[in-house]
Amino acid sequence: MLFVLGLAACGSNDSPDDRAAAGQGAGAGAGASRCGDHAWCDTGKSAAARAELLVAAMSLAQKIDYLAGDDPASAASCEPYCGIVNGIPELDIPPIRMNDGPVGVRGGPATALPIPLALAATFDPALAHETGAVVGNETRLKGNDLVHAPVADLVRNPLAGRTFETFGEDPLLATRFTVEWTKGLQSEGVLANVKHYLMNTQEGIGGIPPLVAAVGGRSLVNVVIDERTLREIYLPPYEFAVKEADVASMMCAYNLLNGVPACSSPFLLQQLYEEWGFDGFLVTDYYFAQKDTVQTANTGAVIEMPFALFYQQPLLQLAVQSGQVEEATLDDHLKAIFRTLFRFGFFDRAAYERDESRIDQQAHAEVARRTVEQGSVLLRNEGVLPLRDEVKRIAVIGLSATERPTGGGSSFVTPFRFKTPLEGIQERAGDGVEVTYTEGRDLQAAAEAAAQADVAIVFANALATEGVDKFCLALDCTLADLPDSLLLNTLPTGSDVLNLALDPILSQSPIAETLEQAFAPILLGGQPLPVSHRNQDALIRAVADANAQTVVVLQTGGPVLTPWRDEVDAILEIWFAGQEVAPGLAAILFGDTDPGGRLPVSFPINETDTPVAGDPARYPGLANQAQHSEGVFIGYRWHDENQIAPAYPFGHGLSYTTFAFEALRVTTQADGTLQVQARVTNTGARAGWAVPQLYVGLPEPSEAVAQPPAALKGFGKYWLQPGETRVLQFDLSHRDLSYWDTGQSDWVVAPGCYHILLGHSSRDLPLQAEQAVNGGSCS
Repeated sequence: MLFVLGLAACGSNDSPDDRAAAGQGAGAGAGASRCGDHAWCDTGKSAAARAELLVAAMSLAQKIDYLAGDDPASAASCEPYCGIVNGIPELDIPPIRMNDGPVGVRGGPATALPIPLALAATFDPALAHETGAVVGNETRLKGNDLVHAPVADLVRNPLAGRTFETFGEDPLLATRFTVEWTKGLQSEGVLANVKHYLMNTQEGIGGIPPLVAAVGGRSLVNVVIDERTLREIYLPPYEFAVKEADVASMMCAYNLLNGVPACSSPFLLQQLYEEWGFDGFLVTDYYFAQKDTVQTANTGAVIEMPFALFYQQPLLQLAVQSGQVEEATLDDHLKAIFRTLFRFGFFDRAAYERDESRIDQQAHAEVARRTVEQGSVLLRNEGVLPLRDEVKRIAVIGLSATERPTGGGSSFVTPFRFKTPLEGIQERAGDGVEVTYTEGRDLQAAAEAAAQADVAIVFANALATEGVDKFCLALDCTLADLPDSLLLNTLPTGSDVLNLALDPILSQSPIAETLEQAFAPILLGGQPLPVSHRNQDALIRAVADANAQTVVVLQTGGPVLTPWRDEVDAILEIWFAGQEVAPGLAAILFGDTDPGGRLPVSFPINETDTPVAGDPARYPGLANQAQHSEGVFIGYRWHDENQIAPAYPFGHGLSYTTFAFEALRVTTQADGTLQVQARVTNTGARAGWAVPQLYVGLPEPSEAVAQPPAALKGFGKYWLQPGETRVLQFDLSHRDLSYWDTGQSDWVVAPGCYHILLGHSSRDLPLQAEQAVNGGSCS
């Protein structure tokens, strides 16, 4: 499997009508129309013609009714849906039932999948397609029509509370996973609602998650950013969700973009729609995303959720009657909505009935388990893994070995089933191996348990939630963990008084646990939070001092600091792994499979090693203005440009075998595009996952257009037996070789020397070549 951005530009092989028919067939009662005998119910007419007829039959009040949600209380419980637009029975217009789904479907038990960041770590977009199909199937069998997913945001700031919901820091990786996840979901006859369009790069600091943050909060922050950065970094996942996946809808974000609310931005809702050919509609993020009545109504086809605030009947009626909004404009918006619904067969099928007994829980659990195995990243291994047959006593240490850490907020899922990591280890070890367990609260007791074992496995986690960002990247974060240079980021006032007031709250576990439990109904849908884990760094060091054969298993929603990394024998990042963590983790630890994950985000050495650290203008923003002045330099691009080594780079991940790359060959095609060929061979004694990664360094056409030293342009994933060789081929399109020229308002291939790099990660690229492109030279 090879993936390059150029593939996305080719578009889908299926027509919209083909996809609508496939979706119809997937649904319960397919073919049983609920449209009635109206003129717009004639399936022989085009979707556009049907939409014209339907809108012409609607009164102004009916039009306004269908532009907003109707049951705000459902957003909290997601029973039987997370939001609904009531239908109009007089015209046989069905309701649209909406659910949430980046990590699984809400509203009762569902398959609790590994977080999207773990999915991205698989570097396998085909698995994203399967995952999307799982969510689509369960959404349909819960009686819902649309899913608020996938999340196409990029990780600019690893402190961001919703990092766990993203596909990482690279636009190509995020694009490929967004496209395939969307295709998989919509193959089940369910509408995707890719989010958050655009630039929901932070939640803010302080406040009450997931509702309001006190500083730099997502609902009010203005993202100040240049167009080149938007085009090259943040827009591609949305662009190709439209061009290739034919996404039905997008969710507009809470924030402002260059001074304009995202939900009423002409740039986002008009210019880009026209360029991309998007013919769907938007759904606002819940409660606070829409900021006005008139501007939004005059900009695009937007459904306000979860209820009408700015689209209340009196407000929108007055806007029309006063001439501020033409009724014809509302007609155009409704036609876009109905064209989409007709195109996807929404009117021409029976309503999806809730019948969870038809969910194939075992098949869906298998997808989740394979994601655990392929998305877990072996960061370090000095030979302790996989566990050898000689190991007869294993000490499992750490509270999170008995818990299911997960991201808080609207992505919380109640699992169909769950076994703890400890139970998975115990079951796989069998009767011949003694497995002991220690909580780890008492460091001395933990060290003693480790000293008596052949191998010690320490579990550590770091919680994250929608609605508020993390204070720092330490496993147990308090203000005391922050360097003085970063206090201005966290506390823009620089107030020692505020520092002294907050630090005891954050650092004293009894108080912190009380606060966490108090917020549990908001954070995790009423489920209790895991017990606070304090001093995990100290715990890891104490265990490592007692046993040289120490393995650290990280359960996190994003990058964390690993100051003890050189003191332990192995580090395995399994992320928030969902309901199938027990069998998936055990298979990796005992060598039943190869750890298939590669990092979709960089792990920094220090708190200061991120694009926003120490600059409050960038984050959380001054006077609610978040300056994205780092431009295209986020993630590994920022590390490489500033020559700052990460602890573990983007794309990094070890295998239980070894791989060698050779025979790099770059040729220029007749149309000026490039073809890159090479070979990868499994040089070890075990079968394993090879994940070749192709990076390209573009020339800088001027000082004003700085380019990162290298950017991911292709990747693949192969299961290779010992000695097996795979021939690699990457076809780089004009788009792959282009930058956004703001003067020409177009993609341009700069004449010059292009650096081609192929290897294991962004910092391990053994094969390199140069190729002159577009009349340039490499002299």
